[in-house]
Amino acid sequence: MASTSSVKLIVYALDVLCTLLALVLISFGIYVAVSYNLNEIGELTAYAYVGLGAAALLVVLWGYLSAWRENVCCTVTFIIFLCLVIIAQFAVVYLLITQEKTVNFMKTSSDLSKALEATWEEELNSPGAMSLYQNWFQCCGRGSPQDYIVNERLPPETCFRNHDKSKPENLIHTGCRVEFENYWQHLTKIFNILALVLIGFELLLSVISCRLCNSIRNDARRSYF
Repeated sequence: MASTSSVKLIVYALDVLCTLLALVLISFGIYVAVSYNLNEIGELTAYAYVGLGAAALLVVLWGYLSAWRENVCCTVTFIIFLCLVIIAQFAVVYLLITQEKTVNFMKTSSDLSKALEATWEEELNSPGAMSLYQNWFQCCGRGSPQDYIVNERLPPETCFRNHDKSKPENLIHTGCRVEFENYWQHLTKIFNILALVLIGFELLLSVISCRLCNSIRNDARRSYF
């Protein structure tokens, strides 16, 4: 029983890790879907992250219950469904990764930047609205500092490195829209990697669950003697 208990602890630990990663993916997908006005591809991408996390969450819960009950039949069924989920997840992540350089994905990044466009319009009426983006991304204006000049305004302090306006060379020439789109593309890559890490933990969980299944079966056989 000591061996079975040790394997169960490993299964529980992997269950917790998979659960945390699944919740992160679900939260990210829901946040993007709710917070931004996306095109069809963007919505599918957001819901893909939700689906990846939800599938992992359901099958991991099943795995936890199987380990807790120490039931061979439930554990075998869990392993089979886990393998099917892993295959489906890998296919989804593969599609997410391959679409990163497609025109539709670039348009999705552009759609995400509509929030920045709205903030720029607010900046024209209420100076200071762009400060958050300009401090965050170290950028200036919507497309460049020229956006302020054409609107008969000087670039604010947030357009200068260290907010130092005394030196003209401190002026940041990169626009916030480009930085914002690059940020979301980079963030998507990070979550794709997290999805792959989740799949890796699930693969490990399937292997350890096989070991647990054998251990439970051996304990049951020994109990007859």
